[in-house]
Amino acid sequence: MNIAFLAPEFLPNWGGAGTYSIELVKHLSKIHNVHVITLRREKNKVSAYDNEEILDFFDNKICLHTISNANDTFLYNAAFQYACLRELPKICKENNIDIIHADVPHMSDVMLRLIKSNKNTVTTVHSIIEGHRQGIVASGLDFMSMDASERYTLALFPMLKIIQRLYLKKSPTIITVSNWMKEVLEKNYGVDDVNVIYNGVDHNFFSQKKKNNMKIVFDTNKPVVLYSGRPIALKGINILLKAIKNVINETDNIHFAFAGVEPDKKWIRLFENEGIPADYYSLLGYIPHDEMPEIYSNSAILVQPSLMENLPFSVLEAMSCGLPVIGSNVGGIPEIIDDGIDGLLVQPGNPEMLAKKILFLLNNESEIKRLSRNAREKIIRKFTSEIMACKTQKVYEKILQIK
Repeated sequence: MNIAFLAPEFLPNWGGAGTYSIELVKHLSKIHNVHVITLRREKNKVSAYDNEEILDFFDNKICLHTISNANDTFLYNAAFQYACLRELPKICKENNIDIIHADVPHMSDVMLRLIKSNKNTVTTVHSIIEGHRQGIVASGLDFMSMDASERYTLALFPMLKIIQRLYLKKSPTIITVSNWMKEVLEKNYGVDDVNVIYNGVDHNFFSQKKKNNMKIVFDTNKPVVLYSGRPIALKGINILLKAIKNVINETDNIHFAFAGVEPDKKWIRLFENEGIPADYYSLLGYIPHDEMPEIYSNSAILVQPSLMENLPFSVLEAMSCGLPVIGSNVGGIPEIIDDGIDGLLVQPGNPEMLAKKILFLLNNESEIKRLSRNAREKIIRKFTSEIMACKTQKVYEKILQIK
């Protein structure tokens, strides 16, 4: 089978859609010809990964087509969409492509699809624009305090919603990663026959990698509560900061670590505004994906305070490493976490409840061990990348049999 995988998020990985692409491509390329159409992500005008490094990561089992550049601005995806309009038909013709796999929210082939829909296209819906808007608004942050990408989302929402609706209408086969999102698509978009395939992680890679001295990892010997992700309103970052203030009023034997948060003045001010002393937290910045198992394994708790979420990889990765998770009871998170069995759920936007759950776990080591064990077992049973790839392949095969 010849597969064209559209991946505007790829290596270096920086989000859920990127993790999904990497894990799926890694497994599918073992038995199929996978052509990854992607972009060159730049940092300080230098390519973050060159093609050789990416090919080596996949044991030279993929064909890589780098068709544009990105500088992590809101508009980088538009450049990739235009590049797909120019390059994708040629790539498909030259390589006898059987299946094209794209995604929402990126809609990389939107210009082509609005002209002519391809029956052999698969679309994975990770998130929808209405969900982004709902989560951003629910944060209560004022417009100028939001991340630039979220300001663009609110400003361009009417246009993006129309484009997304047309795109989904011209999507012959849809995969989504939670039953919650399936219901949203069926109810709000009239989409029928949605395939639910849960996100999956490499459970062998994401396993416990404990250090005898935690100070090597976090520069502290106190129990670490970890947040992993972009520091944006949608993810409930301001809710977490309020919860931290409540927690440190009760105990000083705690440290908060933020992976993915760059230590700039903007974020320092947010902590200062909440009255959180600098010695209670660390801003780790971007952590390479291959270093995350060590970060998870040496933390005490992962918090996922999102105001809107589908099926986050950070939760799956943490649970695979045996790290107990406190997550918001929104979107697809309850499909991962059974409250009180393999993690804890809190109501979104409630810093007081989040703080209580953090303190509860810190004071109950036996509960941490029980949740950790159950979390790891659930990942192996339901949320591995092998399961995800196998089910996705069956969707491809079904399409080609219908042809």
